[in-house]
Amino acid sequence: MSLALIYIIESSILVVVFYLFYELFLKRDTWFRFNRYFLIFGLIFSVILPLLDFSASSIMVNSQNQFEFSEYFDIGSTVSSIEEQTVNAISNPNYILILYLLIANLFFVRFIHQIIKILKTIRANEIIAYRNKKIVLLNSNSSPFSFFNYIFINKDDYGSIESRELLLHEITHSKQLHSVDVILLELLLVLQWFNPFIYRYRLAFKEVHEYLADRGVLIANSDKISYQRLILNQIERSFSVNLTSQFNYSLTKNRIKMMTRINSGILAKFKIILVIPFMAILLMAFTIDFSNDKKVVVNELNSKSLTQTKTNSVPSIFPVKKVDGVKISSEFGMMIDPFSKKERMHKAVDIKAPKGTPIYATADGLVRKVKQNHVEGKGYGKYIIIDHEGGYSTLYSMLSEYNVKEGQEVKQGDVIGLVGSTGRSTGPHLHYEVKKDGENVNPADYF
Repeated sequence: MSLALIYIIESSILVVVFYLFYELFLKRDTWFRFNRYFLIFGLIFSVILPLLDFSASSIMVNSQNQFEFSEYFDIGSTVSSIEEQTVNAISNPNYILILYLLIANLFFVRFIHQIIKILKTIRANEIIAYRNKKIVLLNSNSSPFSFFNYIFINKDDYGSIESRELLLHEITHSKQLHSVDVILLELLLVLQWFNPFIYRYRLAFKEVHEYLADRGVLIANSDKISYQRLILNQIERSFSVNLTSQFNYSLTKNRIKMMTRINSGILAKFKIILVIPFMAILLMAFTIDFSNDKKVVVNELNSKSLTQTKTNSVPSIFPVKKVDGVKISSEFGMMIDPFSKKERMHKAVDIKAPKGTPIYATADGLVRKVKQNHVEGKGYGKYIIIDHEGGYSTLYSMLSEYNVKEGQEVKQGDVIGLVGSTGRSTGPHLHYEVKKDGENVNPADYF
């Protein structure tokens, strides 16, 4: 799976988590301003957190990729040219990614269309100044709505007895920059159109915005009954653009109920405190690796008592978990190719093992390459390249599964993948190479 898709999935999970927390703990309280900030923070957090890595990296590795190899030649593949590799890549596209991008583009076009629709509405109607805002007088029978500094209201409503409260409601939206929240959410929706919770998140935002605007009106005019009657009178009129803050929408019933609710008390403040451990848990869950199955058993490590830092930076442990059936099937050196039946140099150690056997990083390092879109049955199949200190690089190929991603820091003994036979092979095994300063060396010398 590409890093972009992994990022989008992790971001979507965060949106779900933030929404569920809001729904369970905050939705029914009257701390509207705090709820708005929580929802905004949830949006920003869901975009940024999947990009963060708080693990302290102490590894300095050679930036040169030592495995700029002709990957299909060394192992005796029938793939014989760059052109053929290109054809294979084109003939095996990632249909899921293509479909995702196609629909995301449609949502983005829709987003742009809505902005254009608003701009056209501004240009097509009379505009007057009012309290540092711009009032757009509409000829259509629409309920009031706002977009940044513009307040849209029906021409017949403007100047009426009710217009003061109508305008005050929309001015509150404008002053509190609710349009910024809406724009951020709509842009995230372009990326997460497949996530059903993003639409619930949008509804929660609209709900909080309306509560805040209603409170702004009621602070200036304490007559709740007349204001509720005004809301009901506006139900049938709307302007269908998601980017605008409208006077009324389908949550009118909730707005009226919230106006009559007594302000949340001390218990609600304790629920707000829950946000702190909630955020801490998310930070740990998405930025710290707690896997307990990544370390090699101590007796599989080199038993010599070398300095920890020096030992861990050199490929010095057996790369496959020692279970029944694990053995070296092909050593480093000249060998007869099982496919071509010709003698050639084998620059690796092949380790036969049952499919699914864990594969370990043989030294601390940074993952340079995780092969995506491999060609099944050809070349190295699925493989990983790790760069280490001291001019070392290691290659692990024929994998059935990955457990790391490009750019990730790994420690000696971390499980980086599972044994398979995804490349050109006669059965499940690990094809393991070690390079030192750009030259292949015998991996067995480092076990």
